[in-house]
Amino acid sequence: MNDWAVVVASGLPLDTTIADMKAADQQYSTIPGLGFAALGILMALVWGAITMWCRAELPVWAALSLGAGILALGAPAYFFASFANLNSVGDTYAEWNSGAAFVLEAPLYAASGFSFLIAMGALAVPLTKAVSRKTSPGQWHGGKDSA
Repeated sequence: MNDWAVVVASGLPLDTTIADMKAADQQYSTIPGLGFAALGILMALVWGAITMWCRAELPVWAALSLGAGILALGAPAYFFASFANLNSVGDTYAEWNSGAAFVLEAPLYAASGFSFLIAMGALAVPLTKAVSRKTSPGQWHGGKDSA
């Protein structure tokens, strides 16, 4: 995806873009993109192992919020992993198309934002249960004990 954004932003084939970036003394590296992918896969595998092995002990809200939280971290992680290469494209080409790169990445940002909302909603489940138990009639009235 990082290479796609570089190609879309420059409007040229990847090999040409990389050659132009090197000629302009700009950096290009696939390592951050590979690290991003590897870390995402590792986090997904760890989440899968935790949810499978702790099935009886892990509440559904916790498993859901953990999984959605991992997905929510995807957009910020991708942004930082791809920033250097896209910055180099911008420094190499005066007429680069940052909007096209954003359009390409928009589904990731949307999925990440939606996942964040799911994670927050899942985390709200135990909170609302705790508040509703605490405010049930006869137990608590406006911060003062009824005894």
